[in-house]
Amino acid sequence: MSCLSWGGLSALLLLLRLLPGWASPSLIRVNRGVRVMKGSSAFLSQDDLKFAIPKEKDACKVEVVMNEPITQRVGKLTPQVFDCHFLPNEVKYTHNGCPILDEDTVKLRLYRLTETDTFTETFILRVYLLEPDCNIIRMSDNVLEVSEFYGLSRAIDKNLLRFDYERTASLECTVRLDPVGTRLPAHGQLVLVEPRPEEPRGDQPHSFFPESQLGTELKCPGGRCPLGLKKIGSLKVSCEEFLLSGLRYQHLSPPSPHIDYISIRLDLTDSRSKIIYKSESVWLPVYIRAGIPNQIPRAAFMAMSILEVDQFILTSLTTSVLDCEEDETPKPLLVFNVTKAPLQGYVTHLWDHTRPVSSFTWKDLSDMQIAYQPPNSSHSERRHYEVELEVYDFFFERSAPITVHISIRTADTNAPRVSWNTGLNLLEGQSRAITWEQFQIVDNNDIHAVQVVIVGGLQHGRLTLRGEKGFLFTVADLQAGVVQYHHDDSDSTKDFVVFRIFDGQHSIRHKFPINILPKDDSPPFLITNVVIELEEGQTILIQGSKLRASDMDSSDDYIFFNITKPPQAGEIMKKPAPGLIGYPVPGFLQMDLFNGIIYYRHFGGEIFEDSFEFVLWDSHEPPNLSEPQILLLRDLPTHQQDVSKNPPLFLPWLP
Repeated sequence: MSCLSWGGLSALLLLLRLLPGWASPSLIRVNRGVRVMKGSSAFLSQDDLKFAIPKEKDACKVEVVMNEPITQRVGKLTPQVFDCHFLPNEVKYTHNGCPILDEDTVKLRLYRLTETDTFTETFILRVYLLEPDCNIIRMSDNVLEVSEFYGLSRAIDKNLLRFDYERTASLECTVRLDPVGTRLPAHGQLVLVEPRPEEPRGDQPHSFFPESQLGTELKCPGGRCPLGLKKIGSLKVSCEEFLLSGLRYQHLSPPSPHIDYISIRLDLTDSRSKIIYKSESVWLPVYIRAGIPNQIPRAAFMAMSILEVDQFILTSLTTSVLDCEEDETPKPLLVFNVTKAPLQGYVTHLWDHTRPVSSFTWKDLSDMQIAYQPPNSSHSERRHYEVELEVYDFFFERSAPITVHISIRTADTNAPRVSWNTGLNLLEGQSRAITWEQFQIVDNNDIHAVQVVIVGGLQHGRLTLRGEKGFLFTVADLQAGVVQYHHDDSDSTKDFVVFRIFDGQHSIRHKFPINILPKDDSPPFLITNVVIELEEGQTILIQGSKLRASDMDSSDDYIFFNITKPPQAGEIMKKPAPGLIGYPVPGFLQMDLFNGIIYYRHFGGEIFEDSFEFVLWDSHEPPNLSEPQILLLRDLPTHQQDVSKNPPLFLPWLP
């Protein structure tokens, strides 16, 4: 069998494995999606997503695919990598408050990692966005609007918004604005109208007033801006102050749609534990009376829509081949969605060219980060394929389909070429063979004369040949599976190898990517440990802001503080709710600290310094343990209490 036909057969077998009819049974047992109230967050449960992989059998990880902008459009799933057997309150989807879409998607990649093989499955988790029935942020029937381009709205106040929550002494309400992070407002800005400066009187010299106060107008588009506008960027204020501050919306960039939005986030924080009790986000609409309905994107007239590709060669798409036009949305924010993939080969992102992508931004296209990977089969004639795309703007309006024609030329070189490269996926500390299924080479002359030399990379691992150190191997070695990569067990997520491939006359260089999934092998560590001061005989809340730990590999909520040496002058208690009697505990979860239910009770004796020793455990089985840690508690006797709480009494002098 010739080298080309062998390569074609291997490719065919690989593609057949990816087809639904030929695929191995799915590793996903349950995928019902997750339901989230708009503007809020929800945790993923095993009823929503469950995998058919026994916990005690193989390592199993789930990765959120981040380079697909058509997914996670109005929210975000965290953390980016989590265990298949995730815990309650560990995996969370947070909605950003957008009222436009009723559904979102998250692209996930599942990895089942045995000692010798990695099995992957990519799938979509649907997020169903529901209208909330009990909002904290309540909008009135009044609307925020500007009557003309460059116009100014009324002030945002209690006639427009109100905040409905139970006002208690321990609950702080704050509002956050982040125009840069949210890119809202999209066609205007938030401003404050400052008081007009005092005009100079006729009997005062002109130089009496600073020069900055003598200007008659601000330099604004159209010259229509009222005097004394102050632009507001990122902002964090109390809820009451927000409604009293007089914030207004100023329109800036015609032409624009007839509606814009202001992104508002509200946090209710427990003032004792400093933990956020509840968060809510909302997009406040701003109606622009002079605007028109949002127009759909359209294909650019000058784009050729034809991509010429050499056989086996990864070829970048450019804006001369594919482009679009949109008046209301900045071009970098436009999103291309592949609705009809090519019959052979795939569209990919150069951030990881071993995997196909179904969407990308105009910015990535303009930066030449989007490419077409031709199939790894050889033909004697030109081949033609098509890819169909749609374009979405910032407010999710969709263009008509755009078709790009791909023409693959026949090979006209005797140099060796890489025809297939899927890279490696492995768990931290594992070893994997680089096989012909993952890395294929073609050569028109003699495939057996091709040799591969390691010339770069390997920052977090090493390669061996038949178990021994090696730097040169052949195609036969790849086909035999005797070339192995060994990870060094460091906390790294990416590695690569640079190969020089030569046949005696010609040579090329090629990069082979390696994706490393984290392993839960690191113990938790303290990030905050502040001395706690209290009064003699007092019971005091241990705030999460004064004692906090973190874990690189698992959820911080499930870090357990195991008390190895209890305090001598008091005890650690858990009070599940206000009004309930507390009880001593031998340890507690960080989740309990965040919920404000862990206390220290001083017995009231004459010991004024106390401490307790603890060891941090994570949620891994068996747990990873930290070194012993100590929290200090300082009890102030009555006569040493702050004089500001008990000011001294001064008596008048009597003769």
